[in-house]
Amino acid sequence: MTLQGKRLLLLGGSNSTEDIRRFADREGVTLVATAPPRFGLTALKAVADERYDADAVDEQALTALIRSAHIDGVFPGNNEDVMPHAIAAIEAAGLPVYCDGKMWDDCANKAKFKAMCRAAGIPVAKTYDPSEPESVEYPVAVKPADSCGSQGFSICRSPEELEPALQKALPFSRTGTVLVEEYIPYDSSIIHYTLCGGEVLFGGLSDKRSMLLGEGGSSVMALQQFPSVWTEQYLATLDEKVRAMFQQAGMHDGPVWIEAFNDHGRFIFNEMGYRFGGSMTYHPVRYFTGVDQLELMLRYALGDTPDPTRHVSLIRRDRPAGKHYGILPLHIRPGVIQAVTGEDAVRALAQVYAYVPIHRAGDTIRATGTVSQVFCYLHLLYDDMADLAASVDQIVRLLRAEDGKGENMVFQLYRFS
Repeated sequence: MTLQGKRLLLLGGSNSTEDIRRFADREGVTLVATAPPRFGLTALKAVADERYDADAVDEQALTALIRSAHIDGVFPGNNEDVMPHAIAAIEAAGLPVYCDGKMWDDCANKAKFKAMCRAAGIPVAKTYDPSEPESVEYPVAVKPADSCGSQGFSICRSPEELEPALQKALPFSRTGTVLVEEYIPYDSSIIHYTLCGGEVLFGGLSDKRSMLLGEGGSSVMALQQFPSVWTEQYLATLDEKVRAMFQQAGMHDGPVWIEAFNDHGRFIFNEMGYRFGGSMTYHPVRYFTGVDQLELMLRYALGDTPDPTRHVSLIRRDRPAGKHYGILPLHIRPGVIQAVTGEDAVRALAQVYAYVPIHRAGDTIRATGTVSQVFCYLHLLYDDMADLAASVDQIVRLLRAEDGKGENMVFQLYRFS
């Protein structure tokens, strides 16, 4: 199917602007963007051919824009505040959308996702009723059921800490629902799938190491490594059950990632994203499987029939195969970014598969202790940990985000020694 002359509305995807722009130029697609300033999608509008200010969470305004701007397809992106409204507006306009509202809610809401897991025979953490504090066995993790980015997360080690943790989590829940679960002190694995026309393609398993971001901060990703040494163990024990869970939920297209606590190959499912993650893990899925999740999603939005074996044109051919793959976030201290330098030099390095900027000059950074303090994600190819450490050290010397005093605000959370 030719996409020449099609008009694609972007509601998200600001972390993928370079790839989206390349796709549009190659296919002859006009990019249209709309987003209110509070979503910080200035980068998205910068790559668009046409720009509007309709509120992406106003379903009626969004539907009206789709019709008045003669939009052929909508790419909703991965913002969890936008997605439910985007799905409703896209459906109202009669355009393709890869999941419906129920599918989205069942996957994005941690309590509903874990109910799906239990029904499929997949292990999850033990949960407690917060209205029955006497039943809680400590330590526990307390978090909003329907939020992301580590917002409102606490670890409670005594009954005295429970109520403050509940009050901390509650404002971040869209539905006023807070989860109290057994605290599982293991690092995680991330399981990747691509759904395409009802076919389920395994996209790989990665190991995620988390660290606390500052005093009182949340546990955030510090390093993610591909492939996991536990891949075969996962495939032998849980892959079949996960595929059945997708089928039972009616899921047929789209990218999926699942975070599971990993106790030496014993997986305990924690949460799921029926979307791209903020670190843009479609890059390593491309690298290891040859499946381009982003291109599949863009084509699906425009009414094309995605084919994972045919649509691989965004995959980089100028980087070596057969390497290990790491995603490492660089974080940023509070303040106002006055200038950013070194990004082009970083992108040009042979070991950099992708550079994903999150913040840019002019952004105000607050001390949230969450993923909102990620400055960028580095996607790096390496042979061993010493090789990876050397690459990160080189990049940290090149990359600067300066405040008003000329001080570099960027810092490295994960340490290799």
